[in-house]
Amino acid sequence: MGDSDMADALGSAHRIHIVGIGGAGMSALARLLAGRGHSVTGSDAKDSPTLATLSSQGILSWAGHRPADVGEVDLLVASSAVVDDDPELAAAVAGGVKVWRRPELLAAVTGGVPTIGATGTHGKTSTTAMLVRGATAAGLDPSFVVGGDLVDLETNAVAGSTDLLILEVDEAFGTFEHVTLEGLVVTNIEADHLDHFGTVEEVHAAFERVARKVNGPVLACVDDPGSRRLVDVAGAIGYGVSTDAVWGVRDLLEGPDGSEFRLVGPNVDVVVGLPRPGRHMATNAAGALALLSYRGVDLAAAAAGLGQFKGVARRWELKGSAGGVTVIDDYAHHPTEVGATLDAALRSGRRVVAVFQPHLYSRTVQHVDGFGEALAKAHVAVVLDVYGAREAPVPGVDGYLVSQAVRHAGGTVVADAPVRAEAASVVMSLISDGDLVVCMGAGDITELSSELVILLEAGN
Repeated sequence: MGDSDMADALGSAHRIHIVGIGGAGMSALARLLAGRGHSVTGSDAKDSPTLATLSSQGILSWAGHRPADVGEVDLLVASSAVVDDDPELAAAVAGGVKVWRRPELLAAVTGGVPTIGATGTHGKTSTTAMLVRGATAAGLDPSFVVGGDLVDLETNAVAGSTDLLILEVDEAFGTFEHVTLEGLVVTNIEADHLDHFGTVEEVHAAFERVARKVNGPVLACVDDPGSRRLVDVAGAIGYGVSTDAVWGVRDLLEGPDGSEFRLVGPNVDVVVGLPRPGRHMATNAAGALALLSYRGVDLAAAAAGLGQFKGVARRWELKGSAGGVTVIDDYAHHPTEVGATLDAALRSGRRVVAVFQPHLYSRTVQHVDGFGEALAKAHVAVVLDVYGAREAPVPGVDGYLVSQAVRHAGGTVVADAPVRAEAASVVMSLISDGDLVVCMGAGDITELSSELVILLEAGN
């Protein structure tokens, strides 16, 4: 079935049920579908605030399995992480209900509307959010699907105009190979999701295949060796601080709370002020603006819009300050991301306490030395146990493996917090007045950042 046929099939599906709706990507697609007039329900293996929020928005969602409730739907869509013998999925198949996985849904969605977006091992969520902010500031009304809530809009998806969809193009499970695109930003390419791709060579090959399929401009960050390669093998247009970038980040001034630079490109020289710290955020902004320029967007207006960019939840998100201590929550879960986040933190001039929760046993094993080197940038590092998510525990792979790597790197006070319920007390025993605490990881560590703020506000 071609993408246009799938778009027609989606259009005729009035009642849609989503299994795995609690995830950032699936919840966003649920909101987009509901905004397009579909009747949407959903379920997830675990309860979460997301399910309650979706239900309050008219998307009835529940934790656990209700196979008896999916027999009358027109289409069931399962997250790529949902197992084949899931009770709701099995009931739909037995009842003759059309069943898709997330990649098929994305193929249908992008096959019916002009779509641009951002991909990469790191930074794709923030870059996609910048595409949305720049486009709306320039007067457009795009639909969008982002893997995190935009702080100023308090949502990860909006069904706006059917003239343009801005999509976070996710590489996990090879999902990005199923989308139809008219423009793409590639932030970087590194070894990740090897549980799916198998080798780093296949990671690069998959990105190359996606870039070659784009029916429009591909912008690749030439500061990263992986994405730079796309300039030669896929005709991508380079952006970044490198001197040979077609879209150059020039006169970059980095501060503890943001950056300012000139974006210099073909017939373009515009000043960009970004209220988010880190060189990586500045280059993300450059890639987003460069792609928007090829869509005919007013770059002066788009750049001004980025000056008001509030960011994405869990991407350098300020959770609170009390007792002279500031707590930041960040989604960093790969060594490169952890390192970049801590580089931004260190620009504050404050003592930095890094609290890290490894995500996935497979990723922890693959990158343990990298995590050690990245976390050693902090003055203090607290390591939680591994958040396994969809993976079963692996003997010998735990948070202590990472903390030992930090100790081996040297120069940092290191502590372990293997029991999640005791993590807050461990961190509180180590922080001092004036510290900047950065909680990082893709698991439930986001709850820890809120716990710390509560304790600090209570004067503990």
